Amino acid sequence: MNYWLLTTEYPPFHGGGISTYCHFTALMLAEMGHKVTVFVQDDSVGDFNIAGTLPGIRLCRFNSNRNKLHASLGYAARLSYAFADIVKTCIASDGAPDVLEAQDYLGIAYYLTQQKHLGYPFLKDIPIAITLHSPAFIYLEYNRVPTYRFPDFWTGEMEKQAIKAADLLISPTRFLVDEIGRFMDISGVPLEVLANPYAADSPAAAADSPAAAPESTARPGAAAPAGFSRNKIVYYGKLSPQKAVLSC
Repeated sequence: MNYWLLTTEYPPFHGGGISTYCHFTALMLAEMGHKVTVFVQDDSVGDFNIAGTLPGIRLCRFNSNRNKLHASLGYAARLSYAFADIVKTCIASDGAPDVLEAQDYLGIAYYLTQQKHLGYPFLKDIPIAITLHSPAFIYLEYNRVPTYRFPDFWTGEMEKQAIKAADLLISPTRFLVDEIGRFMDISGVPLEVLANPYAADSPAAAADSPAAAPESTARPGAAAPAGFSRNKIVYYGKLSPQKAVLSC
């Protein structure tokens, strides 16, 4: 499978949750024998540059203003247009991927989903999956930022369209799906709730993970996996309401 992943964060240029997700997603797909191309904006590049990183993974870095639209479009819209154009450019030179995946944040797939629904030939028969991380129209409200202030309002509208127009939505939690449902109806979009991928550093650590643990260890009264203590909660991630960490 030829898998293209669109993101605003990817190591080593950026840290954070989206970067970590994309790193492990690309790595695991490559380890399963799939070809992966990651697209990420990098304004230190004049136009775009494609290079191999790890086996099976290519990284395409492109300038967010490669289309020279800074005088007519704000940053988020210009970035989304640049994502669509670099995908079109690479399809013309390399052929179409089997799947396109993009983050919800900043609506980077706004123009791609719009162009697909308008019947642009270069996107014909390519499914577009949107992975839900934390759209701005949710986290801005949590952070008490006015969501009707420009340009944030239009960024939220771009995110909503990309989510609604996707062929598939992927969410790490049901909580995030329910939160998005407060702002828009996504009942008609195919949805899969999948925990974010991660790789354990050792076979022992992998065996202790909930996904790898035998069924018997999940039953009440069963012995806790080695290295874990009962009645203890370990939370990896940002302590914020949109991650389902409620304020006390």
